[in-house]
Amino acid sequence: MTEESPRNPRVLKAVVIILGVIFLAMMALFIYGLAVKVGGKKGGIAAAIDLPPGETLIEMTGAGDYLVLRLRDAQGGERLFYVDPATGKATGSTRLTPAP
Repeated sequence: MTEESPRNPRVLKAVVIILGVIFLAMMALFIYGLAVKVGGKKGGIAAAIDLPPGETLIEMTGAGDYLVLRLRDAQGGERLFYVDPATGKATGSTRLTPAP
């Protein structure tokens, strides 16, 4: 049995180098993606959150990237107040009404 040598060893060498570069690039992207996912969202927490006048904080919870505050006004009505904790700014609210 005789071994056949490659017809063009330069082509084989180029293919090996290209595949090696692709492999290293994919590993770098994988490590970057993992670092971004584990690192999470960077940002501070606001020093103060301004509540609307006349409303009292009843409950607070996290929902995704936001804080959800349950507020009660002077008349006893309640609403959910959505706040971005990094800036302390309100992003929206939902009025809670009792079912009939």
